[in-house]
Amino acid sequence: MGITANQVKLLQKEDLVGFKYAKQDVLIDITKRRLRSIYMKKAEMLGNVYKGKVKLTFLSEENQYFAVETTIWAVNEEYITIKGGVNIPTKSVCEIDF
Repeated sequence: MGITANQVKLLQKEDLVGFKYAKQDVLIDITKRRLRSIYMKKAEMLGNVYKGKVKLTFLSEENQYFAVETTIWAVNEEYITIKGGVNIPTKSVCEIDF
């Protein structure tokens, strides 16, 4: 989606407790939002069936990009639940890499 590696700071899942995410949906294009939904479901299956990790890139409240490599446990329209019970707002996720 056009985000370069030097724009993204990699975090540990433990760093996400109390993290402030973007309030608005970071994806304007409806097609990209649909793809994000499809990728999230695929990542959920990967995490639950194969215990595989994905890299989630998301936007903070301060418009900075961050990423975490983790296992996704559950997904719905509002949140992604990752290992450790941390919830990330779906609308703040801009990329999912397998």
